[in-house]
Amino acid sequence: MILVFLVFLLIVIKIDFSLQPTSYINFSEKLPNNYLEQNKTNLLRVVVSSTLDPKETIHIYQPLLQYISKKTGLQSVLIQKRTNFEIKDLFNSKTVDIGIITASAYVLDQDQMDILAIPVINNDITFSSVIVSNKNNIRTFEDLKGKSIAFTDIASFSGYLIPLFYLKENNLDINYFSDHIFTFNSSDSIRALLDDMVDAAALNSKFFKTYIRENPEKTKNLHIVWQSPIRIGNPPIVARKNIDPVIEKKVKDALINMSNDPEGQKILKTLGYDRFSKPQPNLYLPIKIIIKKLEQ
Repeated sequence: MILVFLVFLLIVIKIDFSLQPTSYINFSEKLPNNYLEQNKTNLLRVVVSSTLDPKETIHIYQPLLQYISKKTGLQSVLIQKRTNFEIKDLFNSKTVDIGIITASAYVLDQDQMDILAIPVINNDITFSSVIVSNKNNIRTFEDLKGKSIAFTDIASFSGYLIPLFYLKENNLDINYFSDHIFTFNSSDSIRALLDDMVDAAALNSKFFKTYIRENPEKTKNLHIVWQSPIRIGNPPIVARKNIDPVIEKKVKDALINMSNDPEGQKILKTLGYDRFSKPQPNLYLPIKIIIKKLEQ
């Protein structure tokens, strides 16, 4: 099936976040092997699980990685992957040190990583799943019957698993919709909706609020059709298991103390974060429970 092969598509972006004034960005080359060597002590390999297109990801996360480099004395390299399964592979092979990942990616590979920090957004450490539409005749979940929908990733909590769980809890299945697609990108899910490729899209509630705030004109007709009552922790920043504890502490301290530093405050504001909170793994238990129920 085409969708199965799409899961394994990836984008690798090489970004050299040295302490130099400029950064090296190359979209065409694969990350060199020397960047993935497990014993490089001066290198911090950071993988980002992308729900944005590559240029947006760079624009958003470059200041954060430069800040971490400055505070830790380590050279940060950003590796972007499009799916949770690719993230899992990197952590399992110990070819990355830090991950800025989705909540689902953390739960799927929890035994290979530890949470360093969780972003607090609008004084809230959690988010939910929403289904949105721009069609006047779609106002409730019942109105979605026989309509098409865009999901993000088959391992995405907000972009797929929660809507699927809701269907199962109501003795329904994916055939409730006339058709569904996977975009692997929240921005592309909204674009598919705005371009009338689908009738609705399943999204992270915080991403949706941010998107409509930043794009008021083209999203003026978008409205929430359904919102999950289940909330989980915001996408965390994690470290792989067995990372050098000195490095782990340096990165963790840099993140937790960002809100006390004027430079850090500026970067947090750009990210849309209030601050970083200490780890709370229990916030992600609902995903584990839901995955088990979906497997039954």
